[in-house]
Amino acid sequence: MFRRLVLFLVLSAALVPLAPLPAHEIKVLASNQAVAEPGGKTTVYLSWGHRVPVDDLVDAATLARYDLVGPTGTATALKAADQSLQANVVELKDAGLHQAVAARKASVFTYVLDEDGARQLKRGPKSAHVGAKIDSASKSVQCAKALIVVGKPTDAAPTPVGLPIEVVPLDGPARWTTAAGTLRFRVLLDGKPLPSADVVARPVGFKPDDAWSYATTSNRQGEFAVTPSQAGTWVVKVQAKRPAPAAARDEYDTESFTATLSLEVAP
Repeated sequence: MFRRLVLFLVLSAALVPLAPLPAHEIKVLASNQAVAEPGGKTTVYLSWGHRVPVDDLVDAATLARYDLVGPTGTATALKAADQSLQANVVELKDAGLHQAVAARKASVFTYVLDEDGARQLKRGPKSAHVGAKIDSASKSVQCAKALIVVGKPTDAAPTPVGLPIEVVPLDGPARWTTAAGTLRFRVLLDGKPLPSADVVARPVGFKPDDAWSYATTSNRQGEFAVTPSQAGTWVVKVQAKRPAPAAARDEYDTESFTATLSLEVAP
């Protein structure tokens, strides 16, 4: 555990430039992510910021997608309004795996240098700061999912839901247990495996509540494993960065991608 924490501290120093607001990421969570029987209810909600399970409120205007994908692949829109946790009480009528999905609208932030040479973070692309001394600019894409199992867990692994970046378990919920030893995942960027992505994970309730307890990296196939230290709700975060397309270089220099996934780990 302590070795994982040390690795995280090293990785976090490199990860800070990837996000427009350090350590801020969108997360989808639910009050119950292991519903015993069809017809049960859970409350799906969003979290934005450093802390788990709740930090800053989420502005509905920043959301590009917020829905619940059922076991058959049918998506039902979730309500979002004003600035709140965007909570939805949902009845889960069908047995199987449900995926609550959120995606933020892509945003661009620019670092400009003030008269003392200090970096200042500004909203908007480089073209919005004509006359300023620009250090760099980055486009941020953020997506999130919560996996909710209804009824008896099966061996059927979840399927992707078409997010720009997303984390997909390689095994079904029957193997999401501490007894299984490891949880296996693949991260997809534009539908393709993403190698060398930075990964952190933590159980809800880990202290301090703005830190992560596990760190690793995806391999050439975009795969990685997390060894859960305890049962409960776990949150996984993946981050990656790449140069901006040539056609966008006048607006921003890099693109950063962040995906989170929450799921329930049984003993």
